[in-house]
Amino acid sequence: MTRREKIILAVTGVVAVVGLWIGLGGNEPAPPPAGPVASQEAAQAGSMLAAIKDAALTPTEQAMIAAIEAPWPQKAFYDKPFAGQTAAKPVSRPHYTGYVELGSGRLAVVDGMEYQVGDTLESGGYKIVAIAPDQVALESLANGQRIDIPYEGRDAAQ
Repeated sequence: MTRREKIILAVTGVVAVVGLWIGLGGNEPAPPPAGPVASQEAAQAGSMLAAIKDAALTPTEQAMIAAIEAPWPQKAFYDKPFAGQTAAKPVSRPHYTGYVELGSGRLAVVDGMEYQVGDTLESGGYKIVAIAPDQVALESLANGQRIDIPYEGRDAAQ
């Protein structure tokens, strides 16, 4: 082990020890001040709110002040699914641009990715049902509708 590697390992060890010491509470913050300092801060906050209320405020500003003073809900995030939420629909129709047959196995190149029968397209929404040199059959995962996509590779125009 070179001298440089030893120095790097030593520095890494020191950083790890300091991180553990801080992470496990070796340097706990001081408790908030009690007594006259805390009550003085509360009085300043109350006087600021009173000064804001006395100012000539628009109805919108008054509504914002009322919302600030109102108690906040316990949960900050909405964790339930939205009504009528459905699976994302594919943006465009897939393009079948390549075909490979290896023995009894067939591969289709759809939107630049290789798929076998039974694979789900990476863009989502469709599953490969059948592969032929001139077309690929897809099934919609949303409603089971089958669509045939014609081959669009270089040989297609000939």
